[in-house]
This record gives sequence, structure tokens and C-alpha cells, in this order.
Amino acid sequence: MPNKKRVRTTIDLNTKHFSRYGEFLVSFELSKHGWNVYSPVYDEYIDFIIHKHVCHDCGLNWNLTPALVCKKCGKDFSKTQKNNIIAKKICLKCKKEMIGNKKNCPKCQSEELFNMPTCDKCGGEVEMREHACGCGSKNYETKFRTIQVKSSRVESKDGKSKNTYAVDMKPRDLIKDKTHFYIWCLVDNNDKSHFLVLSVEDFKKNMGESMKGISFFKDQDRQHFSTNDFGKWKIFLNKFYKLE
Repeated sequence: MPNKKRVRTTIDLNTKHFSRYGEFLVSFELSKHGWNVYSPVYDEYIDFIIHKHVCHDCGLNWNLTPALVCKKCGKDFSKTQKNNIIAKKICLKCKKEMIGNKKNCPKCQSEELFNMPTCDKCGGEVEMREHACGCGSKNYETKFRTIQVKSSRVESKDGKSKNTYAVDMKPRDLIKDKTHFYIWCLVDNNDKSHFLVLSVEDFKKNMGESMKGISFFKDQDRQHFSTNDFGKWKIFLNKFYKLE
């Protein structure tokens, strides 16, 4: 009979579900770093396609949506203040101002009405402005990357922790593209996640002569490394800047 009081952890996930869980963890971590994350329609050793817009001059994240700003006082209505924009209309014939969804001027009955979104603070006109970076630049660039996720829990034997992670890598994972990266999601016994971020060239360089091993050629290679210091792979811990 199952113990109802036992706290469930990632150990309780089957292999398929844990793999998906690792991908979810990676996707949220990428979002923290400003990346938009998409899943391909089918899996060809690419789990995510990610992209972001950044300032061409300083590299900060770029907002492509226009800002709603008062021309007079500079109040920004873009995020949470939109409901406070006053729906003002001005009759082009008699210049009467009115509030609300009017179709005719109540004074002269003209249908020639001019929409003037109005600031609730100063009465100035609210307009849409293209985004500009804080550094003053108006130029941005778009970055695309492809990501393959590998996930691992702590290995165990006969119910005892081996204090190691294990990641399987195969020749077909070596996509020759400078925009392709691996993210290894490692979940420890406290359900805390750790991320190793590396390029294809990083992997090949760190593998060294092991790349020529028969086990790698036969799709049987498995990298085992310590849960305490991540072994020779520790140099890639949380190196999300590599994606830039």
C-alpha cells in the first residue's frame, strides 16, 4: 500500500515525463534570460528554437511593441494604465470636444469626428511611440538559436545514491551549426535544478580523445560526473551568456 504521507519528488516521474520536465525547467530558465521559446513541430534533435531582440549598440533586450505615451507630460500608459486613457473626440466642423463613443456631434450633428486619446493626468494627447533603448539607440537585431536539452537525475544503485549525473551523447547530436547549443538540466536529490550550457564545439573540445572512442561511435557513450562539482563539465555551469 503506497505511503500517502511521502512527499513526491522527480524520482517519481517516469523517464519520458522526467525528460519533458527537464525541458520545461530549461524553457523557464531561458525566459529569465530574455529568450522567447518555441517547440518545433517534430523533433530532429532540436528541442527548442529560441529568439530575442536586443539593442544593436548595448545588447540590452529590445521591446518591439510601441509605447503609449502622453505627448505633453510623458505619462506611460503602455502596461497597466490603458483603462485610464480618456476616449475624447473633437468635431472637425465646430471644434466641440466630447467624451465617449460618439458618432455624431451633439452640437452640429456632424459625423466628422476626430479621435484624440487623452491623458487623464494633464489632458494631453496620447500617442504611440516606437521603442528606443535607454542608451539612446533606435537600432536592434534579432538572434535565433536552436537548443537540445539533456536531462539527468542523480544516479542510484540498489536504492543508494551514486552521487553522479549521467548524460548520453551520440554522433547525431553533433549538429554543425554555430547557433546550436546543448543545455543539460541536472536535478539533484533536493529537486534543485542546475544547468550546463555549452556549444557543439565546447562539447567536442572537452571530450578530447574520447570522441574517437568506439562507445561514442556506437551510440553507447554516457558521461558520468559528480553531483558535487560536475567534474570537467563544471566550467559550463549556468553559462547562459554563451547563447548571446
